[in-house]
Amino acid sequence: MNDLKFTSAGDFLKSQEPVKQFIAAMDNSGGSAGGVLDLYDREWDEKNKMERIHEFRLRMMSAPEFTSDNIFGAILYKDSVERGAVNVLDKKCIRSIIKIDDGCEADGTLKPFDIDGMIQYTLDHGCYGTKMRSVVKSENIMIPIVKQQMIYAEKIAKAGLVPIIEPEVPIDHSLKEKIESNLSVYLESRLTKFQGDCILKVTPPEKPGLYDYFTKLKNVKVVFLSGGYSTKEACKRLSRNSGVSASFSRALSEGLEYPQSDKEFNDVIDSNIRKIVLASG
Repeated sequence: MNDLKFTSAGDFLKSQEPVKQFIAAMDNSGGSAGGVLDLYDREWDEKNKMERIHEFRLRMMSAPEFTSDNIFGAILYKDSVERGAVNVLDKKCIRSIIKIDDGCEADGTLKPFDIDGMIQYTLDHGCYGTKMRSVVKSENIMIPIVKQQMIYAEKIAKAGLVPIIEPEVPIDHSLKEKIESNLSVYLESRLTKFQGDCILKVTPPEKPGLYDYFTKLKNVKVVFLSGGYSTKEACKRLSRNSGVSASFSRALSEGLEYPQSDKEFNDVIDSNIRKIVLASG
């Protein structure tokens, strides 16, 4: 079992052996929680949806395979932190990472948010790092998105936290491969100079090995998001890339339904976890 006392990126970022652990993305905000509950087949309304999404996350965390042997960290929305999720993860020696942004503007850049306040909030709750998600909707917005992410990431790293830098390219974008190629080049120019540890979370690329350069940097760990791909497809794309782990949300929770018995539920999530671990590293 991993030592929760590690505060730097440590073994997850740069181990001599491929790291098979992954990050569980469980940070649904009020805007996305309803869609997750619909897939989970759980009735909800605006008053109880956050309570019910939290209950769903706790059910996932209680699964036999949801351990630090498989899960390095879990990304949480602030509401889950307020409901005690950090303590649950601490007992499992799984690191907590907090989603600190307030969502995206129409162009995919981050909306203004209190970066200093959220850094302090993350520190106050004893968490490992932070996550900010932007969406690269066009070629023209790619550079502004990366610049914005890097400015915040540098501030987060200086505070002793590990930021997740996430410039997501939509999986159905008509120029996905071209944008990814340009994105990798620009990220290289920025991350080569980055001071501190960070996690780069990107969409599984059309060209396998596109992010190989970053897997060789001592202070960077590359993880793939699932972005709407099925568990099977997300794992297939992940397995084609050496030195990369996962930070899956939908591909982790695929097939989970509220009416399932605990055994049925655990069988499904345990199978998903094993598939993701096998594809990682």
